[in-house]
Amino acid sequence: MVVLFLIVIVFLLIRITSLGSEVQGIRDRSNRELTALQESLKHAQADLATAKDLAPGLGEYMTTIQLHAGKLWFAVKASNWDLAEYELDELKETMEAAKALNAEKNGIKISGVLDSVLQTQVAQLGGSLKRKSQTEFQKSYDETLSACNGCHTEAGYNFIHIVRPSAPPVTNQRWEMPGK
Repeated sequence: MVVLFLIVIVFLLIRITSLGSEVQGIRDRSNRELTALQESLKHAQADLATAKDLAPGLGEYMTTIQLHAGKLWFAVKASNWDLAEYELDELKETMEAAKALNAEKNGIKISGVLDSVLQTQVAQLGGSLKRKSQTEFQKSYDETLSACNGCHTEAGYNFIHIVRPSAPPVTNQRWEMPGK
């Protein structure tokens, strides 16, 4: 019985030693995988920082908004309602992208202002286009510019004052519909 007991103890000691080696192997593999994950995270963070540096900022979006607003003006002046609808959609799309920045300037949450302008003035612009009313459009356009300029003033950028365009923003585009 003692011999059997000693055999069981020796077997258990060998098994414990073997398990210790397995646990160490698992620990080593886990450490390597953790190190690889940490390196991957560092690379992802660096890539994200680079992407943020390359992404357009609020100023770039505002310049694009201004371009589409100018093109919208001349499309309506030429009664090119299809082009006007297209430019309004581009304007909305750019405003949505600017909203996603969640920018704040001098305590003004720009995303909230953009959302409000989209829901009110820009929606009115859309209605005027659907009714093909240049008179309504001009009123809505002026109200939109007023909202934009109000935000510029509130955010401390009153030196940015947008007005109705007096010349087309691009010279390589026909505003009138073909055949007119």
